[in-house]
Amino acid sequence: MPQNKRNCAFLFRAVLYFFYTNFIVLNITAQPANNSAGKPKLDSPSSRWVDSVYNSLSLDQKIGQLFMVAAYSGGEKYNRALIEKLISENYIGGLIYMQGTAEAQAEQTNAHQNKSKVPLLIGMDAEWGLGMRLKGVDDFPRQIMMGAMRDSSLVYKMSAAVATQCKRLGVHIDFAPVVDVNNNPNNPVINFRSFGENKYNVSKYANQYVRGLQDNGIIASAKHFPGHGNTDVDSHKDLPTINSSANELENLELYPFREMIKNQVGSIMIAHLQVPALDNTPNTPTTLSKKVVTDLLKNRMQYRGLIFTDALNMQGVAKYYAPGDIDVKAFAAGNDVLLFSQDVPSGVAKIKTAINNNVITMDRIKESVTKILRAKYFVGLNKKQTISPINITNDLNKYVSTIRTQIAKEAITLLNDQNNILDKISRNAAKKIAYVGIGTDKENAFSTALNNLGILENYFVNENNSNDLLNKLKNYDAVIIGVHNIALYPGKNFGISDANAAVVNKLAKANNTVTVLFGNPYAAKYFCSAQGMVIAYDEKPETQKVAADIIAGNLKAKGKLPVSICNNYKQGDGIVALTNELGQPDKHNHEVPREIKTIPQNGGEFSQNLNLPVMVKCCVNPSVVGANAVTLNKIDNLIENAIAKKVMPGCRILVAKEGNVIYDKSFGYTNYNYTKKVDENTMYDIASCTKVVATTMAVMKLYEEGKINLESTIGTYLPFTLSSDKAWIKIKDLLTHQSGLKSWIPFYKETLDTLQMPRTDIYSKVLMGKYNIKIANNLYMSKTWQDTMWQRILTSKLGNRTYEYSDLNFIFLQKIVERITGTGLDAYVNKYFYEPLKMKNTMYNPLKKNVALSNIAPTEQDAYFRYQNVQGYVHDMAAAMFGGVCGNAGVFSTASDLSIILQMLLNDGMYNGKRYFNKTTVDLFTSNHGSNRRGYGWDKPPFDTKKSNPAADHCSYATFGHQGFTGTCVWADPTHNLQFIFLSNRTYPDAENKLLAKLNIRTLAQQYVYDALGIAARK
Repeated sequence: MPQNKRNCAFLFRAVLYFFYTNFIVLNITAQPANNSAGKPKLDSPSSRWVDSVYNSLSLDQKIGQLFMVAAYSGGEKYNRALIEKLISENYIGGLIYMQGTAEAQAEQTNAHQNKSKVPLLIGMDAEWGLGMRLKGVDDFPRQIMMGAMRDSSLVYKMSAAVATQCKRLGVHIDFAPVVDVNNNPNNPVINFRSFGENKYNVSKYANQYVRGLQDNGIIASAKHFPGHGNTDVDSHKDLPTINSSANELENLELYPFREMIKNQVGSIMIAHLQVPALDNTPNTPTTLSKKVVTDLLKNRMQYRGLIFTDALNMQGVAKYYAPGDIDVKAFAAGNDVLLFSQDVPSGVAKIKTAINNNVITMDRIKESVTKILRAKYFVGLNKKQTISPINITNDLNKYVSTIRTQIAKEAITLLNDQNNILDKISRNAAKKIAYVGIGTDKENAFSTALNNLGILENYFVNENNSNDLLNKLKNYDAVIIGVHNIALYPGKNFGISDANAAVVNKLAKANNTVTVLFGNPYAAKYFCSAQGMVIAYDEKPETQKVAADIIAGNLKAKGKLPVSICNNYKQGDGIVALTNELGQPDKHNHEVPREIKTIPQNGGEFSQNLNLPVMVKCCVNPSVVGANAVTLNKIDNLIENAIAKKVMPGCRILVAKEGNVIYDKSFGYTNYNYTKKVDENTMYDIASCTKVVATTMAVMKLYEEGKINLESTIGTYLPFTLSSDKAWIKIKDLLTHQSGLKSWIPFYKETLDTLQMPRTDIYSKVLMGKYNIKIANNLYMSKTWQDTMWQRILTSKLGNRTYEYSDLNFIFLQKIVERITGTGLDAYVNKYFYEPLKMKNTMYNPLKKNVALSNIAPTEQDAYFRYQNVQGYVHDMAAAMFGGVCGNAGVFSTASDLSIILQMLLNDGMYNGKRYFNKTTVDLFTSNHGSNRRGYGWDKPPFDTKKSNPAADHCSYATFGHQGFTGTCVWADPTHNLQFIFLSNRTYPDAENKLLAKLNIRTLAQQYVYDALGIAARK
């Protein structure tokens, strides 16, 4: 019986409405105060600290924790004296920094933290990095530009860089990302701050932003709930009304927030909106509505993280209520943190009065204050933090330019080039080329770059000289029009004068022009009749230089419009180079988006631990890494008893901590003849562990090289599937086992005769003619039968796209890898991984590599198909029929070799001085995706502790690995830099022997490792 069939009992759908890896939704309390579900253990370090601080506070001090006040380290609103007073007299809980400089903010934060009894939670609006607020700090791109990219993983990288900025400046929460779906082009407050108008893209990109922050210890904040995208009123100035129905809100505005909640966003900010479908009380902004904050967000949507108000001084709320009253209403509605209060002393006093009048309960106070304190514990405020102002602005700017350039290469969008001007320029068919600058009268990065590329004539025009210039430009082969200095917001036509708009339209109608818009893509609505159009999204020098390279043909435009502009240009439009999986022009017009590498080549700059081991070192005393040898050696008794009970003939177990092997032992024999002891050279058929140490790694590499897009479909890469319903399955769904494919197909049964013996028309006992697929000793299958197997796969019934573990997913992935690379999967992984990693004992078909049969553990005495002792041939029947090389099974290896792969991944893709993967690729593939526990290819522990766990109960949620049907497993725990490898042949002599799983031998052995290291249960 194949592995996937046997393991199905262990594969349950994971529940994602749970709590973040180290944080219980960032360690913010999960339930109202009278409900203990989801809270950390009473004796956990966080609970002890939180309880100690909470119990030490007076009522005034507890109420003070609810307030986060605006601080200005510079500018006309400089308010240091006021902040010091609020800290000393009103015990405020946090600061949101606004204008100033990094140096001044660092100095003030140190001073304010020293004065505050409870450490202050520091927040900033840093949607495009700290440059959004601080002088001298460069900006990362706005969200609308990132929404034009087809590879969302670069958003993670940018967000991780923002997290490094925050940490450097002592900022703990970034009020980002904006998850509003901007479905109103005239939106005066969201607009370019949104990822776009497609709710799915907004959710996907926002999730990457959240992960980039929270993986690096910064709390993210999804805003502005319940959705600020469909308004043409600025809530800073008035109260906008959203007239959508409840169904419309559910289907659009609320969708990204539900996705953020599934993916454990640490906080959510409430908008100042009038939404009659949710609360029709007149002049009641959503911020002050219990129906919205408590009934909808906390109860119906089950959100348990921190809830912030938007700034309470904004006219969307402030025009209707007096200072202090706003604070009471906002807190009573269900908010935890009162942001930007107009009058903190009045707010504190009125909340106290509300408590005395039983309008607000002490349980409600405790609920929010303990959530705030847990957030403080998560960001490390249980320990003193001091910020060095030395060289801080340079440090904050460290990664901006590099990431800006990379995003520009992915985002800049070619909408139209109907006269093939760019093609003519790239082929040098256009000899005489001019640049025309609109909205500027001087050289800029774009014109300079064009000049350096040989485009020498520059003109700067206005309405007064446009007629004369139009006549001159007729003599040029190509004219590049640059539209500059465009305002971000739609007011006053994005700052484009009617005269300049007329000039652009007059010039852009010529058949030798391409217009490049350096700014908000919505501004392109004035130029929709242009013969050629490129959207560059902003004016930054890096963007201008990339745009020049695209004009010159050195780069291809890759972006797609994140929003609709006019009838000509809709969301998702964009001309990109269409190539097939081999990098050649695709005659079938199947798009294969070219994704970029998403971490600089030196790697690791966003890693939490830069002192990673270069390679696995054997062996060290367990005490070196703090392990208790006595506890660790409990594994010995467990395994010896298991062998005595004939759970398996023998096994090998290897444990490494921080690159140091602390346990490496072989037990028993390879069979029950007791002739060959298991040793370090014993090779095991690792069964489905093949999925991760071969197929998944190949996909990871091709993903990095831009040759596989996880959002693309099978049919994109395998044209022979286009006539089947399998062609539309996405690559990511294959990796997460949510494709709808059957769990397995018993191909071999169809090849047996009425006596259940191999059919003589399909098999031969000798190698001859078409019988050239060796599946066992003296048994060769007809090559043509593999076509029949593929036909069975393509015509198999497709189920619902829910989680079902399936070998067929990885059979498809193998075929895709081989089609793209033009080589077999075995040769590919050997060339790019096993050989350079010096894994001498890892391979498909070991007998073809002259490995001694005695060094290979047998897997079964087959009495139903091959009728012989299966040794050196893959146990999985389908894999055998595919020639021993398959995406789902077929690799043989040793524990020492497998530890190299795991350590390389724990090192964020580095091993022995060589980079095999970028950190973001490792993070992406080993993180949870979708509605089950799986990563991309990798298995993981479930979030719900009540669900069956394939790994030890105390492993972290970041753990990734896989189990194999033959009795194997590989697990890597990044949180503890720990790996566990268990290899056995429990299927010998009979695969029906289920004692290994029934007695939980693998997980018990792994648990002893965590016990030996003193690692507590997951929280």
